[in-house]
Amino acid sequence: MPEQGESAMPSFPKPPTLNDDERAIDIYREAAHIIRDKGFDATSMGDIAKAVDLTKGGLYYYIKGKEALLYAIMCFALEELDRRVLAPAQKISEPSQRLAHMLSAHLKLVLDETNAMVVLADELEGLSPEHRRTIEERYMQYRDALRDTAASMLAESGHRTLDPSVAAGALCSLAEGVVRWFDAERHPQRDHVVEQVTRMALQSLDPGAGASNQAVA
Repeated sequence: MPEQGESAMPSFPKPPTLNDDERAIDIYREAAHIIRDKGFDATSMGDIAKAVDLTKGGLYYYIKGKEALLYAIMCFALEELDRRVLAPAQKISEPSQRLAHMLSAHLKLVLDETNAMVVLADELEGLSPEHRRTIEERYMQYRDALRDTAASMLAESGHRTLDPSVAAGALCSLAEGVVRWFDAERHPQRDHVVEQVTRMALQSLDPGAGASNQAVA
């Protein structure tokens, strides 16, 4: 459970464009791959339809248009952030262990769902103002949860000179940026890389943290 004074972990509602249809999720993943490679503006619905072996009409069964598809991809990424990072974190009471889980799970998510997570980070300009505001607010909830957890960890350790808001922003950038340098051929032991990055981040906040933290995996 969160420490006293912390905000509750957010739980993101499902967007109207996202459902439990595995075919739809496959489309989001393939579309994210194309958008990451070509950029949103250069990607057409025809490109996506061809990649997923659908006619344009068939693609429009799942999604209403290119901007709606971009929004759905980002909602999918945020929903995975909720499911894989935030929901399990709610069950961890100790702040340093909770922060270790959040960072390591975020890193793994970025490496598992690289295309959707890169689109989430890089393609906000393609959204309508309303959709962009929704995505930014939902991601800020995640950053707020990181901030509150970091604040509790720093308070427990006595390291009050660090700003938890700055720490949360840096941790988000660290997780998002792993795809810029991670290479599966050069770093075949992915979990080892995740563990090392998480340990380094925790020790930068508190030199006494992370030495044998069971939440780092």
